[in-house]
Amino acid sequence: MSIFIVKMRLLLLSFLMINALLVMHLQAITSSGVKKGELFLADVSTQLKNKNITTDVKVDTNSNLFTTITVDEPAPGLKSIFSFIVPDQRSGKVELQYQHEYAGISTGIGFTANPIVNFSGVVGNNSVALGTDLSFDTATGNFTKCNAGLSYTHTDLIASLT
Repeated sequence: MSIFIVKMRLLLLSFLMINALLVMHLQAITSSGVKKGELFLADVSTQLKNKNITTDVKVDTNSNLFTTITVDEPAPGLKSIFSFIVPDQRSGKVELQYQHEYAGISTGIGFTANPIVNFSGVVGNNSVALGTDLSFDTATGNFTKCNAGLSYTHTDLIASLT
């Protein structure tokens, strides 16, 4: 077992113990299963909440632990999301989202040696909106995705350009 997996398991256990001490509220425990031939595939998931922190945990029969930790409103309009899968060392990522009445921004980055950085944003109102979606590969130094769009809405007309 790699040191990274051991550290992630210890980190997760520490986080779960701290959250348990903070008196998190268990929302529900859900399980599902399906039999495919000789295989039985199942998972168990739960959601824990404490104030503005929501932790989603799911364990499956392939010994994967899926975890998503969402902090809602650490500042007005801001949301942060941290997710990872144990034992997949390349699955960790963090995402920040900001929503305002006339704008929305989302950015995400993976926890790898050469991550891909994603950014999307939109500004506008009920009539006009302008948005973009970008991905930057830090390994090559190139943009792997670059999209933009413009939308205009009126009572008899809806037009968009991408």
